Amino acid sequence: MFIEILEVLLEAVLDSLKMLPVIVLCYILIELLEDKVLKKYKSSKLLNGKFAPVFSAGFGLIPQCGFSVVATDLYSKRIITIGSLMAIYLATSDEALPILLSNPDRYVDMILILSIKFIYAVLIGITLDAIFRRRITPIFKENGANGHQESVCGCCQHHLEDGKKTVKEILIHPLIHSLKIFSFILIINIIFGLLIFYVGEDNVKNFMLSFGFFQPFLVGLVGMIPNCSASVLITELFIIGNISLGSCIAGLSVNAGIALILLFRLNKKLKENILIAISLYVLGVLLGIIVNFF
Repeated sequence: MFIEILEVLLEAVLDSLKMLPVIVLCYILIELLEDKVLKKYKSSKLLNGKFAPVFSAGFGLIPQCGFSVVATDLYSKRIITIGSLMAIYLATSDEALPILLSNPDRYVDMILILSIKFIYAVLIGITLDAIFRRRITPIFKENGANGHQESVCGCCQHHLEDGKKTVKEILIHPLIHSLKIFSFILIINIIFGLLIFYVGEDNVKNFMLSFGFFQPFLVGLVGMIPNCSASVLITELFIIGNISLGSCIAGLSVNAGIALILLFRLNKKLKENILIAISLYVLGVLLGIIVNFF
């Protein structure tokens, strides 16, 4: 029994280590592009145009919660519309993309997930902007009291748009974040490895599938957890076949990382924040149910 448990733990470690190189490379690339992409996102043509939700959804597809964090900050200042905010929230998949990239047999699913989320995010964003037509008027100044631009923190408390980064900064944050995600993956792999060992793979799968029509509701609740671990858990569950494609999309569509926490901190309209959070959950679950029907 002891040897078998050690084998389960070793397999979990090896499976997790296989993903690490791809994840590290992804986050180094993101770190190199992050500042430039965020600056482009804040340009007036992209933010105030008729097709702003299209650009927002496109930026949302890029892994990392930093883009949804910046969008939240901009919405609290009324620089972007509710349509753009919801588009980037729905398109964001947080840590799902690097994990799926580390599983070549899931590339088709990855493209399908990203395509569905992008199209849905654009449609919802444009629809919301059409319903809630109003001029965007900034309600906060871009500069703080000391005359310097206020900095917004992303994941791991690193500052976004801090200017030109050193080689050390380009490497350190991706490595820290990659190790953080690796630890989540390892813990989840160990838990599911032991669960399957003691309970049985078929029993675990049957339990998750027993929710049937209501599975997207359950996975959507997991996705609302404002932490990287939520998207890691959802993606891992999908990879091992314990949840459906629709449920995976539902969970990832509502997983905006720490952006929702920031929304409640920066936007002073509590009722509006609650409505946005509820709408995000409902829209994500609805998408998951629709996908499961096909």
